[in-house]
Amino acid sequence: MEALDQLTEEKKDILQSYLAVTGQNDLEIAILALEHHSWQLETAVQAQFGDTRAPSRPDESLGGLGVNDMSSDDEDHPPPPPPPPSLPRTQPRPPAGFSRSFLSWFSWPINTIWSATWSFLAFFYTLFPQTFRQAITGQSTRTGPSRPPQDPASVATRFLREYEEAYGTQHPNFYAGGYSAALNKAKNDLKFLVVYLHSDEHDATDKFCKETLADSELLSYLVVNEMIVWGGNVKETEGFQVATTLQTVKYPFLGVIALSQPTAGSSATKMVLIDRIEGSSTAEQIIERLTQQVNRQSAALDRLRSERRERDMTREIRQQQDDAYQQSLRADREKARQQREAQEAADKLKQEQERLEAEKEAALNRRERHLKYLYENLPEEPAASESGCARLSFKLWNGERVIRRFRGTEPVEHVYVFIETIEFRENGSKAELHLEAEEHVGYKHEYDFVLISPFPRTKIVNRDALIKDEPALWPSASLVVELVEEDEGDD
Repeated sequence: MEALDQLTEEKKDILQSYLAVTGQNDLEIAILALEHHSWQLETAVQAQFGDTRAPSRPDESLGGLGVNDMSSDDEDHPPPPPPPPSLPRTQPRPPAGFSRSFLSWFSWPINTIWSATWSFLAFFYTLFPQTFRQAITGQSTRTGPSRPPQDPASVATRFLREYEEAYGTQHPNFYAGGYSAALNKAKNDLKFLVVYLHSDEHDATDKFCKETLADSELLSYLVVNEMIVWGGNVKETEGFQVATTLQTVKYPFLGVIALSQPTAGSSATKMVLIDRIEGSSTAEQIIERLTQQVNRQSAALDRLRSERRERDMTREIRQQQDDAYQQSLRADREKARQQREAQEAADKLKQEQERLEAEKEAALNRRERHLKYLYENLPEEPAASESGCARLSFKLWNGERVIRRFRGTEPVEHVYVFIETIEFRENGSKAELHLEAEEHVGYKHEYDFVLISPFPRTKIVNRDALIKDEPALWPSASLVVELVEEDEGDD
């Protein structure tokens, strides 16, 4: 039915309860009645039986644990039989001869009792919906959790400890975590999830745990088929919520959950309850039921596994390509960085060389201009007739001999300046050089030669002394100009 297919699981549950209580057989009428009352079960039931009192607090359902019940679609487990036909709403026609007043007096208490009875049943259903449903279907009851909510891992650990204390260590490998975690693992790993709900209040529980769940063939079957088994006690909050979601009313209970196939027009998959095994069962019966579901779902799961492998392979190839691209990009960046650093180092070296050359050129230019200044400010050579002068003969580094007269009152520095600026004189290499003479204050000129008197060999180094006070120069002398080596100059 199209209208039924459009309902959510919660509304389907409300509709089923409404049909069970009211006895209504027409689904369309029932859906319209519930829609008219905004899917408030108590209000719709009261309206059906003529009770117009203000509705009480609506029924609250537990759920949201991530599965849909598809076990009713299983051809081996047909849906429950339809509810009983509705009771007559109208009174039978009175026999001929009865007076209308008598009929009216007689029918009043019947109508009142009828309406009050059904109103009570509806109110009782609102307070105890599960108990009322179980009373109608004849199935066993269960109680709510006796402990407050706790950490799912701690609850799973306590469940395993209590189970082994009561029934030994021969049991399925229960998942050490909460129901939601087990559901997600089964979905991600494309495996079957077997849910075992344990109830201490049922007589069949001990035998089922000691014999059926301890059967070696069943345990081997679960391991070989890589099924995930989750166990929970209905006295715990999580176990009770799972029992409510899976609508379990009979114990022991085993639910088989698997990933559904994508529906038409949608590629989404979800975990659904594909089979429920309720009540006492042998290990052989459980293996048979599980085998049916494995055979039925294996093709779909294999296809999903193949699609997942293709997606994983595609993702892995894309990841490898991305990694290779990133590695190539990093290599290019590193190469560019090295080239940039090398270029920067070369530019820096070039700039340093240019700076040194500029400084060297500036220093040389300053030296030449200062020498030009010294040359221009050196006193002229005195006349031969002038007394008080020393006649000095120089043998230059190139073998040339030069003779010049100096006044005795001049400092020895003038002798050195004469030799240093000899190239600026006529026929000198720098005679035609156009330089602007400049005195650099603070500049100390360093001479690269030394004057030596050969007999006896004496270096004339006191340039501040007067010529007449230097015995090696006064009144005349033959001097040798020797170039100073770098190390000797340092000394």
